[in-house]
Amino acid sequence: MTREETHFMNILKLICQTIIQLVKQAWSLPQSIAKAVQQRRRRAARNELEAERLDRIRHPSKYLGK
Repeated sequence: MTREETHFMNILKLICQTIIQLVKQAWSLPQSIAKAVQQRRRRAARNELEAERLDRIRHPSKYLGK
């Protein structure tokens, strides 16, 4: 192989690897989005529970019967 052929093959290999990585990322995108949404929901639920806990500490008279 000549030097030019080797250079061309390296460029072609790099292009193929880039395309493969792009396909992998595109394939995993829906899963990544679902995971982010799930984490956001969990964080919102945790924040709500934490807000209620702090409110109970600050205003115990509101929660005497509960």
